[in-house]
Amino acid sequence: MPHPHLPAACLYSRPSLGRLWKKVQLTCSPFVQRPELQRLYRLPSSAIRRHWGRRPYSVLALGCADGVKESLLLEKLPPPAVLLAADTNPGLARLAATRLAARTKLWRKIDLTRPLPASLARDLHPVSSNGIPIARRHPLLITLFGVLPNLPPLPLLKRVARFLRPNDLLLFSANLAPGTCGFSGALRVLSQYDNPPTRSWLESAVGRLRPRLPKGRMQFGIFPDPRQKSLARIEARWIGAKKTLTVFSSRRPTSSQVEAWIRAAPMQKVARYLDPLGEEGVWLVARRA
Repeated sequence: MPHPHLPAACLYSRPSLGRLWKKVQLTCSPFVQRPELQRLYRLPSSAIRRHWGRRPYSVLALGCADGVKESLLLEKLPPPAVLLAADTNPGLARLAATRLAARTKLWRKIDLTRPLPASLARDLHPVSSNGIPIARRHPLLITLFGVLPNLPPLPLLKRVARFLRPNDLLLFSANLAPGTCGFSGALRVLSQYDNPPTRSWLESAVGRLRPRLPKGRMQFGIFPDPRQKSLARIEARWIGAKKTLTVFSSRRPTSSQVEAWIRAAPMQKVARYLDPLGEEGVWLVARRA
């Protein structure tokens, strides 16, 4: 039976935890250290332009954090007509909306463990009091960067797929297990998680829980995902004398596992961009016709 899991929102919801998370990103994230990973987020702009031509479009940036990855993409595209930045941490969502170029900017707090609220569609495509659209609906680009590792991936992709309309696009990233075996690949990247800045962030989150947890220690390891036993999941567990709590988890699928999720969502692949070391990938997908 799996151990209880701390809700992911508890790791980001307070401003102080957002700052600690940002420190982890700046000091430990391969995305910051390796320019070729940053390039992955610029490359899809060409396929998006081919798909839509010169048509106006809107952007829904889900789980956007501070918007750094989204900014790499949007600097290669014309500014969207409407940008809605949505994150579990409202301060980060507001920062992303400030950072990103758009004609109209909005930001919202969101819980990605639940279905996407209908209010998002109303924000992106406003209607009059009698239900008539105020303006013609633009194609929508949904971005989902850095989120898939931390939430059950297939249910999340299914929720997003239900939000897509014909001609909309979803661009999402996944942290991958390099190679063809997820568990041995995850072992190769374990040090990206088990390090002092990440421990400080997670232990701070544990210290803010109420009621307080009993004394314990943080331990990192690689385990099968409870929903998909073939999927490797890196976990940080708080181990007490009588209780173990999974504080953080990051799924590291292989690229073939990601593509199986796309088909099951159900969506269809438009383009794929992979890191040369096999540690990260970005997929552009659409609703299946």
